[in-house]
Amino acid sequence: MRDVILASHNPRAAERVRAILQSGQIFVQNVLSSGAEVLSYASIRPEAVVVCGRLSDMPATELARLLPNGFDVVWLLPSGEPQPGFCSNLVPLQMPVDRAELLDTVRTLAASAREQSRPRATRAPEEEALLHKAKEILMQKDGISEREAHRALQRRAMRTGQKLLDAARQVLSDSEE
Repeated sequence: MRDVILASHNPRAAERVRAILQSGQIFVQNVLSSGAEVLSYASIRPEAVVVCGRLSDMPATELARLLPNGFDVVWLLPSGEPQPGFCSNLVPLQMPVDRAELLDTVRTLAASAREQSRPRATRAPEEEALLHKAKEILMQKDGISEREAHRALQRRAMRTGQKLLDAARQVLSDSEE
């Protein structure tokens, strides 16, 4: 579960939003008053959901653009203000906001882990070479594309209960016989 923080230059408005969130069993980790404070928070935390009202130093759209992967912004958009353009980590909610919609939105975002924030596992160069060689053998033998050869390796690994690299080793072993 990601942290939930509030950002608003208006302390009374922030407390009203905090009360709504806490009535819905959503714990607010921190209440901040500026975009700069949110960015500072983001420099020490890996991910969070920022429920954002009006900020004194930057618009919510700019804050969303500056935040690193792993941060989403729920922008409480003042009534009459136009909807912003698309930003992948910005969810605008028009004021006056529906309590259930706010709670559902924050709860959903807080429960979801951002895929981009997780580093991908990488293979050693020798392992990559092994996979490439096995795919080349399958491509030549079966007349298929590299993508199809990769899928064939995956299917073989699943069918035999092996890891992908073990299936590649088996292809190499079979081709030498």
